Amino acid sequence: MRLRTALPAFATLATGTLVLATSSAAPDATSSKDSIVAPAVAGQQALAVRASKEGVVARVCAKEANCSAEGGGQAIELPQGALELVARGAKLETRTLVGGRQVVRVVAGGGPGGASFVALLAAPLAGKGDAPITLWSGFTGLTKGEHGEERAFVLMEEPQEKGVRIVVGQQRDDVTVCGRPALVAAREVDPQTMTLKRGASVQNLSGKERAAATKLVATPVSGDKPRPLVPLLAARTASSAVGKAFATLTDGDPESTWSEAKSGPGRGEFVTFSSASEVPITSIDFVVRPPKAEVPAGAAPKTIYLATPDKLYEVSFPEDAFKKAGARYEVKLPEPLSATCLSIVLDAAYAPESAADARVTIAEITARTAFDESSPEALVAALAGGGDRAKGAAALLARGGSAAVKATIAGYEKLDEAGKRLAEGVIDAAPCAAQAPFWSRVMRAELEKKRPKRAPEELALVHARDRLRRCGRASASSLAELVEKGEGKVRIAAASELALLAPAEAVPVLVDALATKDDALRREIRGSLAHAAKSDRAMAALGEELEKERFAGRSEVVRIDILRALGARIDLVPGARDAFASLATEGAPFRTRYLLLAPAADLARAGDKSAEAFLVAAMRKDADPHVRLRAAEVSHRAPQVLPSLLEAAGDPEVRVRDAAVVALGARGREAEAPPPDLVAALAKRLAQDPFTFVRTNAARSLGEMPSTKAGDAALAAALGDASPEVRGRALDGLGAHRATTYLGPIRELAGDDEEQADVRARAILALASMCDRSQVDTWTKLARATPFAMSDRERTLGAAAIAALGDIKPQDLRARLAPLLDPKVPRNVRELARAALEAPSKCK
Repeated sequence: MRLRTALPAFATLATGTLVLATSSAAPDATSSKDSIVAPAVAGQQALAVRASKEGVVARVCAKEANCSAEGGGQAIELPQGALELVARGAKLETRTLVGGRQVVRVVAGGGPGGASFVALLAAPLAGKGDAPITLWSGFTGLTKGEHGEERAFVLMEEPQEKGVRIVVGQQRDDVTVCGRPALVAAREVDPQTMTLKRGASVQNLSGKERAAATKLVATPVSGDKPRPLVPLLAARTASSAVGKAFATLTDGDPESTWSEAKSGPGRGEFVTFSSASEVPITSIDFVVRPPKAEVPAGAAPKTIYLATPDKLYEVSFPEDAFKKAGARYEVKLPEPLSATCLSIVLDAAYAPESAADARVTIAEITARTAFDESSPEALVAALAGGGDRAKGAAALLARGGSAAVKATIAGYEKLDEAGKRLAEGVIDAAPCAAQAPFWSRVMRAELEKKRPKRAPEELALVHARDRLRRCGRASASSLAELVEKGEGKVRIAAASELALLAPAEAVPVLVDALATKDDALRREIRGSLAHAAKSDRAMAALGEELEKERFAGRSEVVRIDILRALGARIDLVPGARDAFASLATEGAPFRTRYLLLAPAADLARAGDKSAEAFLVAAMRKDADPHVRLRAAEVSHRAPQVLPSLLEAAGDPEVRVRDAAVVALGARGREAEAPPPDLVAALAKRLAQDPFTFVRTNAARSLGEMPSTKAGDAALAAALGDASPEVRGRALDGLGAHRATTYLGPIRELAGDDEEQADVRARAILALASMCDRSQVDTWTKLARATPFAMSDRERTLGAAAIAALGDIKPQDLRARLAPLLDPKVPRNVRELARAALEAPSKCK
């Protein structure tokens, strides 16, 4: 958004300069409301232009007399959106170029964000045809592009001694003079050819600011001065550069150069550098002409400007530096300069204005600081204490490349806590290949520290993990090393991060780690492998692990854990079916039979007949009830084994029956209409099973699946069950199904003073779910008694009554609950009442 706020600043870029971002006009223009005629002059024909609701029409005439676009002419092609602005009203003006030739400027304002449509039209030269010339047309002040890279066209008119200079260019958010708006990619109207010529240069600093600039002199200095071991400045952007080479200004090589790429002496061309405000600059060195390299048409600057976001210095070179190859010039600053940005802006040059091919050149720029002679190791040592000098050292290290990062990592442990924090900032800015091994070591060290079990994670551990995640797959090798060589918590944490950041790379590392004899650790590793297996990127690596010979070379424990980790995606992994079949053999031990049941269910769902047979046999025939129980638990994943699951609901072992009841409930929830035999099996367990927890789960399963007549009848019958938990579950199910057929028995339970409070409360809520308004007055009494409740029973019934009133939403609900909103009422009761008032109602 910086671009939009900066556009108005272009109105006075330089003394006498006008920039159009709106429809404002210069006061000396000849203009008319909707039509205008530019005279024939200086070898140019006349041009009549008219703007109307139909668009813009132009006509070329040999002479100005009787030249009009009213009766005809050529329609000027307009970009999308321009006609609407022109139809609202356009301003037409003639502009006189140097030499007297004419341009008609059409401006129609009022576009989005203050944008204007602008067209520059001209008549051809005499004898060059009779078609009007569109020099440029488009929108000025209309920003486009992503945040931070926004750009907009700008039209600038610069008064000359005789006529004006017209320049069209772009203002970009990412190319500025340290925040000052700048015109780049500029093109100017050439009065000789009446074309828009590339390579125009513009002084982007305002006349007022230049006049107030602090005056400095670049002094020639003899002898070589070593380059700082860690340079401060780095060239980031340039308005133009021959061969796009501008980073050469700070590369430390005086033989490489920056040359502006505009016609003439390049006045206004600039390069912007990043700096660090923590490191004060005391002086700046320039090498203008390289010691040996030749620069075709090279010229030396005579005057330049040094700009920071809030300061401007005018620097004069007292001699033509291109006459002294390799000479160094020093600019001493009046006071240390602290800034994040520095720009050099060309002004006058040791080249005539008429020298169109001159290339103003600078070979090298060096900022001098108090750290010039400090090695990276010395800068690391200076981080201790965290003061201003330490922050300056950190800023230089962050700009010092791989050598600085290496030194920072090597010296990290010797620093105090303040110094370590600064060092971490330096390492954070390094490439991931350098910082990931460091942060993995920090993570390991933090995890190995002894802390109370529930102690919060240390900031250093959080920071290390965050940086490893930021580096993503680049952290894989460092984390893999921790999985392979770490212990306990370190291996677990590293395995989890590796699976998250690099699933494909994690697979072989985690599979190898499954060979541990530590069961708890293996369980954690398997969990991480399961996480990695959810990624499509891991499929190929998983397939490699299941290749016949490779898989067979693993222990049976590892092979089983691999299959378990594949989860519901097991059938997508190449070789999974064969791998399962190699383990699911006749006579397999208990552990194998038990642990293979979940993979068997997932494969059976995908159509694997051998896995289906294994699952069915385990559920029907296995002598061990634990195996039958596990088979029942997972069988809901495979719809085709429903008949066997129905049989398991009648298993003589109670835990098997219970697992089957829960699994049948899961199958029923997934079906739009639960199969009758499934409902019948659950109804039978609900009515006949001698164990309360089986009946409770049967009621819950029936209540959570879609309503059926038989299922609701079974739930209603369970309202007389001896267990209050079964009765409560039955009430929950009937309420969820809105089974109004059974309002009578539910009302009886709700009003039964002998019934347990929890059952009565669930009956009240079930009635509310059915939108039964018959009990509203009773519930109101219970609700209003809640603040004075002396027992858990009264509080339970009162809370249920308040919630039920909120579900029903009687028209006078606020009046009914008003006593509960009194500030003297206990806070928890007031909150219940407010929630009831705000809760949406399903009752009409």
